[in-house]
Amino acid sequence: MKTQYQPDTVSPPGESLADTLDMLGMSQADLSDRSGLAEKTISQIVNGKAPITEGTALALERVLGTPARFWLAREARYREFLARAQEEEIKESHAEWARVFPYKKMADMGWVAAASKAGDKALNLLKFYGVNDKDCWKNLWECPQAAFRQTTRTGKKTEVISAWLRRGEIEAQKQQIPDYDEKGFREVVVSLRELTTEEDPNKFMPEIQRLCAGVGVKFLVVRELPALGVYGVTRWLAGAPVIQQSLLLKSHDHFWFTFFHEAKHVLQRVKKGVFLEGKALENQDQEREDEANRFSGDLLIPPRAYREFIQGGKLTQPAIRAFAKKINTHPGIVVGRLMRDKKLDYGHPAQRMQVRFKWAE
Repeated sequence: MKTQYQPDTVSPPGESLADTLDMLGMSQADLSDRSGLAEKTISQIVNGKAPITEGTALALERVLGTPARFWLAREARYREFLARAQEEEIKESHAEWARVFPYKKMADMGWVAAASKAGDKALNLLKFYGVNDKDCWKNLWECPQAAFRQTTRTGKKTEVISAWLRRGEIEAQKQQIPDYDEKGFREVVVSLRELTTEEDPNKFMPEIQRLCAGVGVKFLVVRELPALGVYGVTRWLAGAPVIQQSLLLKSHDHFWFTFFHEAKHVLQRVKKGVFLEGKALENQDQEREDEANRFSGDLLIPPRAYREFIQGGKLTQPAIRAFAKKINTHPGIVVGRLMRDKKLDYGHPAQRMQVRFKWAE
């Protein structure tokens, strides 16, 4: 098997230029007079501080007789050597940084190329994030401009959350949509409630994406990473609102509650700022979270109808099915609400009415 030779060092083309001048008995000042190149520029080339451009190579060919392709080839080899040396330096300096990411899982899902060495992982991660180095990554991701709906049970690991968010960015960039239409989106959100009776995500998720895209909102579901802890997020990317969801709890009622929660954040038009559920929030951010929760809960189950149902005292499975049919929603959504409100115990037989999702392997 043939392997490509990679030299340990490559001299700058300026050394060849200095040797040629010595051989011809020509000084740098003489070359400047004959070529029209500034003497400072020639000195910088000789000392490897300035590149040989196409124009310079042609001037050297006319004055020295050495073909321009020789100078350009020497310059290209030298610049490639410098680039590879810099890449090796990045591998070494970023290896420890790369080890904190869930790299294997990201590779298994096709987000990054498979790699075993930390240095190679680092380069692949920089490419995945679209950044030049780890400092650029920190500036972009240690305080992302997003509003999350997430659990309180897991630690908030920046590397995991940022990877999931970045994957969403990549997917969102593929969607071509018109400008955001707030009035149209309000109408779409209300109309989408009818889909809550549909159990098959392969039917209702594409419809959500289609209708949202029609009014300038990008909707996507991105597979969660271990310890992600995020149900959904709302962001504005390149002027367009983006709703990104995981299937963290993989249940029908959680999915729809999260969607309408994030839809309310879009309608709030908060394009900057971060507020995480379960964390101490600024008053205004907490108000927005509470408002989004109320909006989602009330849209799924009208408050007055829900109060009357609870007051009726019959929380049997047949009664739940009848109530769900009356308000035109899925009974699993009603069960989820009853459990969250502690009207039913978790593990109650009615829990079987909830629909569970799973990712296709």
